[in-house]
Amino acid sequence: MIIFVGAIIILIVSLFLAIRALSELDTPPEVKKLIGERKNNISGVIVFFKKKIVHYTG
Repeated sequence: MIIFVGAIIILIVSLFLAIRALSELDTPPEVKKLIGERKNNISGVIVFFKKKIVHYTG
């Protein structure tokens, strides 16, 4: 029974932390600004990070 209660507490804490981390997974505001400034019918923006390239479509 103690293990069950401990598991429930761990699940509740992890759910709370996951909900708080959702804001960090959103598209950065700089990228949103680039996507919003469509010029010459650009259909997406390619952003170069240090170790990967990401293509955001608008």
